[in-house]
Amino acid sequence: RLGTLEGRRVLVVGAGEMGEGLARALHGGGVAQILVANRTWERAVEVSERLGGNAVRLDDLPHHLAEVDVLLTSTGASAVILEHGDLATVVGERHGRGLLVVDIAVPRDVDPAAGEIEGITLLDMDDLRDFAEAGIRERQREVAAVQAIVDVELDRYVGESTARSVAPLVASLRARGEAVRSAEMEKFAGRLGNLDERQREAVDGLAAGIVGKLLHEPTIRMKDAAGSARGERLAEALRDLFDL
Repeated sequence: RLGTLEGRRVLVVGAGEMGEGLARALHGGGVAQILVANRTWERAVEVSERLGGNAVRLDDLPHHLAEVDVLLTSTGASAVILEHGDLATVVGERHGRGLLVVDIAVPRDVDPAAGEIEGITLLDMDDLRDFAEAGIRERQREVAAVQAIVDVELDRYVGESTARSVAPLVASLRARGEAVRSAEMEKFAGRLGNLDERQREAVDGLAAGIVGKLLHEPTIRMKDAAGSARGERLAEALRDLFDL
């Protein structure tokens, strides 16, 4: 809700396994500063040093909460450690800057009523789960859209591939038709001797048109059936009939 974490100052309260995992996820992610607070000072120092952050004491939380942009809390406390009043006081010292509070502790570290304070955005485990599920749904929609594109392209590729597979046979069929046309024109050349050039071209065009018309339907059917058992039968029939 605050957008990118780049350049933000983050306070992690609770340096247990979960808290350290959060801090580690933020480390190197462009945050300007990571502060680590923990019940035991030594643990806060240990974790902060590993992650290039700074350890702070729990007693100093009000001061740091007035300065940071994000609070991540995950202590093992048995009761709330930040009351509504604590955060209401902090907001007054932030001069209008919003504070994102992410409470993943169970039980909660932050009073749920704090989310009603203007300037405080409070997220708990349920909110994070909702965000995660929304993200999954969005990715699923994106995957479906990509899959539709892939299906279209695959169909196009298969169509082009099958058309290419029959192209040599179609070319041979048309070459045979052209050879017959050419041979017949040569055969009757003597009888056409009294025709002028324009008339010869008309006869030649007529013969070519007849051959094209005769071969058009077999060509279309061959392309439509390409890649199927019927296509194989048609191909074999054409080879036998035209000696291809």
